[in-house]
Amino acid sequence: MYVVRNRHANREGADSVTLQWWRDAVTYQVYVRSFADGNGDGVGDLSGIRSRLRYLADLGIDAIWLNPWYPSPMADGGYDVSDYRDIDPDFGTLDEADALIDEAHALGIRIIIDIVPNHVSDQHPWFQAALKAAPRSAERARFWFRPGRGPGGAEPPNNWVSHFGGPAWSRVTEADGSPGQWYLHLFADAQPDLNWEQPEVREEHLSILRFWFDRGTPPRSWSRTRSWATSTRTRRATPRIRTPTATASTRSTRSGGRWPTPTRSPRR
Repeated sequence: MYVVRNRHANREGADSVTLQWWRDAVTYQVYVRSFADGNGDGVGDLSGIRSRLRYLADLGIDAIWLNPWYPSPMADGGYDVSDYRDIDPDFGTLDEADALIDEAHALGIRIIIDIVPNHVSDQHPWFQAALKAAPRSAERARFWFRPGRGPGGAEPPNNWVSHFGGPAWSRVTEADGSPGQWYLHLFADAQPDLNWEQPEVREEHLSILRFWFDRGTPPRSWSRTRSWATSTRTRRATPRIRTPTATASTRSTRSGGRWPTPTRSPRR
């Protein structure tokens, strides 16, 4: 955990009254699993955070930035999300999250949550449905499924490399047991990338944002927000930053996303 402060805060001559709160905010980052254990099971949780709120208020912070707290198989420390509208049972419940938000607000502390829109967990209902669906189906269109190259499609669609090492593509087994299409994962193979060219994907994430905004948490710290619009033949990729809120890229928050850096250019 660490504190993030805007490097432009308190500029000489700046009228702090007219600035939006995040421009002059001290934000304290919390990784839930390791911060404070409230029930004695050895895992940090929301009750542990709630028990430390007074301490955090005494530090003079303006906001707490929580790393992903959603249900997750934890293949990547919670950045492999299986349900964006719930709390991981190891951490607590939605009711406890509501209590944390209310208690923090009562102390003048805002709660900021981490949204992970680039990919989901391979246990997410969307990806599980895609595995059961046929090639070129609507379920698979939410992701980047492509046929392989070479005899029998045995080679990945291109030579992109995952940030975690190895190919950025993994092959699925179709319902009939035959080797099938390949899907893109710029991180772990348990984190299939979403296809942000699909309107359904964009609408789903807008709905997720509304869900958390309605609970009083601004999802302004978008981790791995850089989604990719890939050509239909996966010959090249155009990076785009999706920021549905005006403050998504403010320096009082941090984005954990990085550009994929293939060791070679994708083959044509």
